[in-house]
Amino acid sequence: MEYNAISSLENELLRVLKEEYSFYQSLYILIDKQKDYLKYEKEEKLLDLYTEIERCHKRILTSEKKVGALKQGNPKLFQLAATAPEVKKVAQSISTLIRKNISLVKENEEYAEGKYKRIKEELRQLQKSSKLVRYIKEAEVAPQFVDKKN
Repeated sequence: MEYNAISSLENELLRVLKEEYSFYQSLYILIDKQKDYLKYEKEEKLLDLYTEIERCHKRILTSEKKVGALKQGNPKLFQLAATAPEVKKVAQSISTLIRKNISLVKENEEYAEGKYKRIKEELRQLQKSSKLVRYIKEAEVAPQFVDKKN
């Protein structure tokens, strides 16, 4: 009976982990899409994507609760089921995907930060040119005298 319980928990754990693996693949695709949107000036689509990523964040919390519930049910059985080669393989794949997701998020943050700095510099340049245009405009209002004629 102990073997059946371990086998059953192992199958349940595999099912949950495979769902999680699929989820993290989808998350990677979303984050990669975000990178493209940032890179190719498609800011109008970013808001929808950020909303989707926010839903993914909530989904991650749900995932943690699922696995935590399996572990809390019977910690010793969970430990035995978690040592199964197939479970380890899927868990390692998820871990790799998470590292890739984190790396991609860091790239996106760096790109967005660079873009923010470029926009800020362009705004500073516009302010300078605006002051210059205002100065020139104010100078034109005064009457111009050439050879004492108006």
